[in-house]
Amino acid sequence: MFKIPKAVEYSILALKYIDENSEQNCVSAKEIALNANIPFDLLAKILQKLNKFEIIQSVQGTKGGYVLNYKLGSISLNYLVFILGYNIQVTDCMVDKPTTDDCGRVENCCLRSPLSSIQNKIIDLFEKTTVEEILIENGR
Repeated sequence: MFKIPKAVEYSILALKYIDENSEQNCVSAKEIALNANIPFDLLAKILQKLNKFEIIQSVQGTKGGYVLNYKLGSISLNYLVFILGYNIQVTDCMVDKPTTDDCGRVENCCLRSPLSSIQNKIIDLFEKTTVEEILIENGR
């Protein structure tokens, strides 16, 4: 069953922290890790990917750190899943060209089509849901 990976969860928490502390201009990875209770090594990898896809900007120097490039309302959950290298996949056979390595019943399965429909609905929901909406639901 698909579940949101910890890296996606941590990226939302990191973006929330950066957004809430934007008056400081830059927020360091160490500060985010400590205050958002995220393992530093994993956070560093997440921040690199967010920076690579220009969700955040890395600022060098003694007062350097990270700043947001976009409002949280313009970043979809689906985009975070994508840039962190994950796929929304409800079963093993939900790949472009499934083989018997993915599922022994792939050539003769009555579930693949209905599950594909469910997966597409989840992808659509993730595309329509923004980071800001997730945080508002949590009382941001």
